[in-house]
Amino acid sequence: MLGPTVTCSWTWALQVLVCCQVASRHTSTAAFTFAATEPEVDTSQVEVVEGYNASLPCAIHSPPLDAPVLTLWYIGTGEAPVYSYDQRPSMRPSGWSDADVFGERARYLPLEHPPVLLLSNVSTQDARLYRCRVDYHKSNSRQAWVRLSVIVPPTGIETLPLFSPVELGQTNDVVCRVTGGRPLPRVVWLQDGREVDANSTAGEEGTAFNDLEVPASRKDLTSPFTCRASNNDVTPQLVAVYQRKVNCGPLSVTIAPEEKPLVSGRLARLVCTVVGSNPHALVTWYQQGQQVTPLHTQVQVSENMTVSVLLLQLTRDHHGRQLVCRAKHPTLPLATLEDIFTLDVSYKPSVNLTLGRALDPKNLKEGIDLFFVCTVDANPPPYKIRWLHEGEELVHNVSAGVLVTEASLALQHVGRQRSGRYQCVASNVEGDSESNSVDISIKYAPRCAVAPALRGVALLEPTNITCAVDADPANVTFRWTFNNSVRRDQSEVLDSKRYTQVGLQSTLYYTPKTERDYGTLLCFAINDVGKQNEPCSFTLISAGPPEEVSNCSVVHVTSISAGISCLPSFDGGLPQRFLLQVWEMDTGLLVVNASGATPVFTAKPLEPGRTYKAAVVAYNSRGRTSPSRLLILTLKEAEMHKSLPSMVEPSPLVLIMGVIAGVLVVVGALLLAVWLVKERRNHALRDSTVTQIVLKDNNPDLLSVEASEEGATVRVNGSVKATVYTPTGQTPEMSSYQRYDEDTTSLYGSSSPEATERTRLTSSSNSSSSKGGGGGASGVRSGGSLGVTLLRGGVGGGAGGGGSTASSGGGGPTTSTGSEGETDLRRQTTVRLFMSGSPEASF
Repeated sequence: MLGPTVTCSWTWALQVLVCCQVASRHTSTAAFTFAATEPEVDTSQVEVVEGYNASLPCAIHSPPLDAPVLTLWYIGTGEAPVYSYDQRPSMRPSGWSDADVFGERARYLPLEHPPVLLLSNVSTQDARLYRCRVDYHKSNSRQAWVRLSVIVPPTGIETLPLFSPVELGQTNDVVCRVTGGRPLPRVVWLQDGREVDANSTAGEEGTAFNDLEVPASRKDLTSPFTCRASNNDVTPQLVAVYQRKVNCGPLSVTIAPEEKPLVSGRLARLVCTVVGSNPHALVTWYQQGQQVTPLHTQVQVSENMTVSVLLLQLTRDHHGRQLVCRAKHPTLPLATLEDIFTLDVSYKPSVNLTLGRALDPKNLKEGIDLFFVCTVDANPPPYKIRWLHEGEELVHNVSAGVLVTEASLALQHVGRQRSGRYQCVASNVEGDSESNSVDISIKYAPRCAVAPALRGVALLEPTNITCAVDADPANVTFRWTFNNSVRRDQSEVLDSKRYTQVGLQSTLYYTPKTERDYGTLLCFAINDVGKQNEPCSFTLISAGPPEEVSNCSVVHVTSISAGISCLPSFDGGLPQRFLLQVWEMDTGLLVVNASGATPVFTAKPLEPGRTYKAAVVAYNSRGRTSPSRLLILTLKEAEMHKSLPSMVEPSPLVLIMGVIAGVLVVVGALLLAVWLVKERRNHALRDSTVTQIVLKDNNPDLLSVEASEEGATVRVNGSVKATVYTPTGQTPEMSSYQRYDEDTTSLYGSSSPEATERTRLTSSSNSSSSKGGGGGASGVRSGGSLGVTLLRGGVGGGAGGGGSTASSGGGGPTTSTGSEGETDLRRQTTVRLFMSGSPEASF
């Protein structure tokens, strides 16, 4: 390897010599001596990391109009070059490298500015002072100095805890040590990405240290420290992470329920959360100062939190109790924290009702004021309190003496009706609750418990009269008095031997001996509260048979039954009963015989399409009344079984056509009715008929209407009205009648044992009949009135109507109603007369 080097040296020497000789011919001799000492300035500094490439600049500025022909690189002041680069124009540029120094790692880049010598895979041996010399074609040679520094990265890093855990505020508990590296690396501590300690120191044997001087805090529990070491910005930094263990007590303790509200009867989960304790705190629960067993708790531990859950079956007794959750540090007893939670438990009202303190429940009298207090224990408070008396709600009513406030009830001037069971009902969001019952008994003076009575008693007939009162207290004393119109204000006090007493009843044994013994008996009672204000009254009269029933009518007639209803009259002073008898008209056979306490009957069974006569009688122990008679016309069987055919829902077109047809039918019917009315009016002026109405056995409800023509007899139920048709229109008329004596044969074909009363019924309207004048039938025709003869049992006289005698059609005299005549027919029924040659007349 020395051969090429020696040859090149000699070649270079010869070239220099030749150049010098040529130059000597043209110029003066130049100095060729080069200083080999290291300059003090103008030395380029190059740093490179071991294993990377280094660029050594040859910072020489070429002279003008000249070019370099040869570049030589030396180590320091050495005479032998370690690298050369030939740039003569006559030759191809080429480089040479000393194999012992650079080998093939060196390459010259002349086109860079400045030109550089590129060294690859630099090692620590390459760290030297280099010299660059450039020879020019015409100018003197020039040189430059370059110092190459090689950086060795650190090789290892570790954290060395000195003690752990640490207390709050302590420092220097851990050291970060870095090995290797030249120059020594920089060792720093970081927390949350921020540099907190950069005080690194050099150790022995090429190591570097950094003691952590940051005081310990709670932040260290969640934010670890990072140690980083580096001596360059090319290779990755060495990193070590350290989690500081800090002894610290709990930072906060909080109790909260999982669900709200807390409700009685439900299982509650109460959560105690402990934050900031390291190591984890010991959690204990206390209720009203007593520790809760661990069986009722659940504990969960996370990074910086301890959660304890207390399971509690709630009752109304838990409301207002205090729960304590205590968190204790294992090694720091002074760092114990606790939280107090007061239970707010919702529950239904608990209600208690009491009577006012000043009132004696055993001595409550009429006229006092009552006061009740409703005590309610509820959470939340009740939004409504209701008051009940015997289950009925009491509302605020000042005029009635009921004063209702939020939790009290006042009753002013109470009477016995205020006795009974009282309760209050309280309501909140959890439900309604009733209080206990308070039973109130208002003491009151005796009051009559029986209605005033009218008693019929015969002379020398013993009778028992019972007086009953209502009183509280029931220890009453009775007193009887007697008075009548003769005595007036001087009442007779009856001897106590004449009556007895059993509890709240007293029975008087009384016998009227003369007419002066009839009058009014009064019964008084007295108890501890006071005397009876209104006595019980019993009026004694001479007993007799009852009066005849009134307002009888036949109702609900079917083919097999009929209802008969009457109103009872005076009972004669004795209890009365009622008898119904029904006979078949044609045969006189008795088909119904029934009695009852009221004059309301159902006559059955009857035959369809038949006519029956009925009689209703009232009777008591003194006798019976005259019968009130009625006629019953049962329906035919066919009339009871009429039914409508099933109908199919019509279409809209059919409905429209039906409406049109109905309108046409109605219009036609109206026109026909107008024509018929006119015809009947004309016919009525031409023909009239005298009609008789016969009433038998003093009963206005059994009427027979007979036309003067043969075969025109009609029987109906009810009283009489009349409608008379005149040329100017129809006139409704009421009938008047008079009685007169006449023996007659019964309407029903048999002789009546009673006197038959004949009454002539005449029209009493203000129609033209008053102007008729004259007699006979002509008076009826011209006056427009209708004469009717009513036959009725009893005494009476004849009557004529419209100025003519209707019974004979002649000019009989008209007799007005006498003083002995009846004033009330009692029943009212329409009689329709169909008379030949005359229009229909309604009675």
